[in-house]
Amino acid sequence: MSLPEAQASDLARRVQADFAAESRLASAFPGYVHRAGQVALATEIAGAVDTGKILLAEAETGIGKTLAYLVPALRFGGKTLISTHTRALQDQLMHRDIPAVMRALDTRRHVALLKGRANYLCPFRLKRHMALPRMEAGQRRWLGLVMDWSHKSRDGDLAGLPFDAFENGIGGMVTATAEQCVGNRCPDWNDCPLMQARARAQEADIVVSNHSLLLADAALKAGEFGEVLPLFDAHVIDEVHSLPALACQHFGAQMSRLRLIQWLNDMQAELEALGDEHTLKVEVLRLGRMLIDAWPQQSIQALVGSWQPLCDLAASRSDRSEAMTRLGERAAQIAGDLEAIDSPPEGHVAWTEGEGEAKRHVLAPVETGPVLATHLWTRPASFALLSATLRVSGSFAYAQERLGLPDADTSHHPSPFDYRRQALTYIPRGLPDARSPEGVSRLLEAIVTLLEASRGRAFVLFTSYQMLRRIAPELEARLPWRVLTQGQSGSRDAILEAFREDTHSVLCGTRSFWEGVDVPGETLSLVIIDKIPFAPPNDPLLAARVRRCEEQGGNGFRDIQMPEAIAVLRQGVGRLIRKQEDRGVIALLDSRIYGKFYGREIVRNLPAAPVTAAISDVQAFFDGA
Repeated sequence: MSLPEAQASDLARRVQADFAAESRLASAFPGYVHRAGQVALATEIAGAVDTGKILLAEAETGIGKTLAYLVPALRFGGKTLISTHTRALQDQLMHRDIPAVMRALDTRRHVALLKGRANYLCPFRLKRHMALPRMEAGQRRWLGLVMDWSHKSRDGDLAGLPFDAFENGIGGMVTATAEQCVGNRCPDWNDCPLMQARARAQEADIVVSNHSLLLADAALKAGEFGEVLPLFDAHVIDEVHSLPALACQHFGAQMSRLRLIQWLNDMQAELEALGDEHTLKVEVLRLGRMLIDAWPQQSIQALVGSWQPLCDLAASRSDRSEAMTRLGERAAQIAGDLEAIDSPPEGHVAWTEGEGEAKRHVLAPVETGPVLATHLWTRPASFALLSATLRVSGSFAYAQERLGLPDADTSHHPSPFDYRRQALTYIPRGLPDARSPEGVSRLLEAIVTLLEASRGRAFVLFTSYQMLRRIAPELEARLPWRVLTQGQSGSRDAILEAFREDTHSVLCGTRSFWEGVDVPGETLSLVIIDKIPFAPPNDPLLAARVRRCEEQGGNGFRDIQMPEAIAVLRQGVGRLIRKQEDRGVIALLDSRIYGKFYGREIVRNLPAAPVTAAISDVQAFFDGA
């Protein structure tokens, strides 16, 4: 699919005109600043759309990449997918950014929002659970509120509920996983909010979606099992650096206790509905309890054998109802995933993580580049792939390998911020290894000293939950400001909202706060990172990647571990300076920078701010604010 040649040749020129100093775009947005980097990026995106090419572009913080891709997307005459990493950015694009840019350009395009299925009400499962004779009173009350809301909702998006269904223990009762959905055999098919959202996406000019849906669609099309998304002429994929990690999930398999419990609960509910399968119901309950009770100790090999009787029982009743047919198919899929995890196919690695009830068995492709190259980039469409952090030490090579794009066009647009004036990087000398008792104590003192200098107003980003749990309570006890801690102070969105409202608060978090967070202004004036974010050496997927790299003559540390750490670090420090007026300090509390051969390379990838080892320089920076 491509544009007519005449239209294609006009697109880049029209986009350039849209960004002119006297354009409607300039007059529509108060404080609009003409940025040469933004115009260049928008023109490149238009050019990729013109020619059906793949563009891999790094647009550093401050370029304004959202506007740079929205203008060509709205001017383009074909069908376009805009894919983001987070649901929050989806909502922002749909409800704020796209309407504003359409008004500014005086153009109208049919835009649809499509989220993952866990965001939409499943009327069939809601009714099924409402009809169950035995249920906790609290759950029944919440389900009744969902039922009342469903009669008024226009789209069935659970974001419209005045409460969080999952936090109140009924999310799994009112939504359907891909395994639970019975498709067009469902009696509520014509009223299904998810199917209606997909129908709107089919008709839209522009669809705003997310990477998980994009990859789920690619996995489905690879297996010839249908599709989640329609075909597009152009794809704009923002925050593309997150795609490889997500591809490991969608082109692998995960087996959790919850997945088995969901199947067992659905099986019990259907047998209850049939009403005449008492003996089978008792047997499924017995086998299910044995399976779940043994979960913490049972190996993947034992699980394969334990699951087979349940799989056989489901198959024996597959002709009883549409729901039983689907339960049999789900049981077979679980059996297939268990066998694949037990005996990984070529190019995949399997491992077990977690303990007790939280234990999971995982299968993933060792390298995502070949997977993405096969299932995404071969589509007859253009791709504009964007992120603020794609390069490592000035090179796109690592990102190209991870994404499977060795021949993609690349471009870099540096930040317009003056880091030498706006920021300071603090890397102290002499800190011991944080894994030692003295190291933890010294790390805590260094963090407290920094927070006293900044008067709070900080993110403290940890590379492990273990260190977060050791340091955060100490900070809460010693600091006069509010300390917000991931996992204790509410949801991620609630913590961010509280941080924005309390100027001197301190937020302590791990990886989920290293990216996708935008807090401009003095509320965030200090970003502390406890150490260089090297992945743990016992990570099975990393170990498999390193092993493959070295089998091919590479160096695992130089070619994989270093680039991964630098990419994560660039995301973390990127939280600090978000506007031209922002000022702040980046503190990397890892003294290995000065003694290890890789220290210079790490510093090279940080923003171009002055570097100091003296805490007095940090104090002077904040005193002069």
